[in-house]
Amino acid sequence: MNTKRKLTMAAMAAMVATAGQAQSIGSACGCPNVSSRPSVNLSTLADVNGNLPVGNTNLTCNTLYVLDRKIYVPDGGDLNIEPGTVIKCVDNSGINAHALIVTRGGQIWANGQESCPIIFTSTADPLDGSYAVTNRGKWGGLILLGRAFNNVRSTDLRDGGPNPSTSITGTDGVGLIEGLAGGDSRHFYGMPVGQEMPDDNSGILRYVSLRHGGELLGTANEINGLTMGSVGRGTVIEHVEVTSNLDDAFEWFGGTVNGKYLVAMHCDDDYIDYDQGWTGKVQFFYGLQGPDNSGGALNQGDNGMECDGDDGPGNGAAKSDPVIYNATIINRILPGADEGIEARREVKGTIVNSIFANLARGLNMTTDAATNWNAGTFNVRGCTFQGATTPLRINGVAPVGGSPEQIKFNTTDGNQSVADGSLIDASFAISPLTSNTVTNRVNPVPAAGAPAAQTTFLTPNDSFFSYAKYRGAFEPGGENWIPSYSVAADIGSDLSAVAGCTGDLNRDGIVNATDFGLFVNAFNNTCY
Repeated sequence: MNTKRKLTMAAMAAMVATAGQAQSIGSACGCPNVSSRPSVNLSTLADVNGNLPVGNTNLTCNTLYVLDRKIYVPDGGDLNIEPGTVIKCVDNSGINAHALIVTRGGQIWANGQESCPIIFTSTADPLDGSYAVTNRGKWGGLILLGRAFNNVRSTDLRDGGPNPSTSITGTDGVGLIEGLAGGDSRHFYGMPVGQEMPDDNSGILRYVSLRHGGELLGTANEINGLTMGSVGRGTVIEHVEVTSNLDDAFEWFGGTVNGKYLVAMHCDDDYIDYDQGWTGKVQFFYGLQGPDNSGGALNQGDNGMECDGDDGPGNGAAKSDPVIYNATIINRILPGADEGIEARREVKGTIVNSIFANLARGLNMTTDAATNWNAGTFNVRGCTFQGATTPLRINGVAPVGGSPEQIKFNTTDGNQSVADGSLIDASFAISPLTSNTVTNRVNPVPAAGAPAAQTTFLTPNDSFFSYAKYRGAFEPGGENWIPSYSVAADIGSDLSAVAGCTGDLNRDGIVNATDFGLFVNAFNNTCY
């Protein structure tokens, strides 16, 4: 590590220690200091069963709201959350863990701004950057339930049998969402077969931060940071951050909803997890696991992406088939553990132009996923796997060099395996683990002109995808788009967000001959 980078990191550590300015969340929108906002329990706005009224419920940034029970946005209800609003959530472990649930036909309008984000966090979080990222499971999470397609069927067996799927409700096409109790129709998602609404609209989540959730409901049963059950493509999900969740960061159970500019950090399970026939799109996703990799109570992370077609494989309903471009996921460093992409259960879909670092295996497929991969209905193309011990594995076996599978993976599909640290700086450490003192920062932005970030695979030409002819979530040599209010910015996780100046093309914190070489090599190239 060069001296300039050490100095930069020291300066950032000092800044984090005095990060009280986070209490001024929403000041750009005229919101008062968080500490001076009067507190209101959300239960006082709901009936005895936790249902908000049909019609409009408005949350303003003049008030600090407390999520003190499960709160439901009912069919016909609109929950409007003003930019700069903060919702603090009470810790209540077990089946009664507190969560905000937007039911089928309900809508949430959380349309924040980068200068005025909407933040959900624990009541214990002082919002000054000091609440450790290892604090997870302090409330439930945000759950959106819509009326688009899923492949839940009454005959489904969990993982192929012998036990019935926990999603079954008795009506084909209607599922019971993970993490919530059965017998309550407010916990259902989807519609009976033939009545699905692919353009269903559950509202807007924009510039929203979901922190320290994933409350433990029972053994191996937690709530995801953002859970989406059959959410339709009429819903807008952009610039959403999930930090320090005890389960998955983002999970899709069926549906058609898309997502753009998503951030996931310090969670204890997968970062992208999809299942039950999801057919949406994602572009620009950044995930950072860590800091602990000891296997103990503070251990973090699992797979970068866990991709399933159907949690009850074998029925004839359509399988998950999403399209994902431009992800960067930095896994924890624990040899023999994590996959960049875990593909299984009849999965289909397309993952392109993405970077995965610090992992034992790059693309890990079960036999049925590999069948779809060979048939071209499941695709992983133009991806770079940095430091992967086994870049490709099928049914527990790594294909030998020169095999048809290896040729398809590297040559036909244009995937690359590169050495640890050769494309992005993926080393990350916090000491002590129960603090937010970052002692080694990542830099997820590749250097300008980095060969392993180049691609020949173009983004689809449609109204959703942005042109991005590069691998990963960030343009090589460009800016880190992580929002200024994020926990990553609060604690200084990313060197790329703080280092660099005019001429620092590779953003290593110093202008030197390496930057000049990058400029010379790019001279006379066309800029887009």
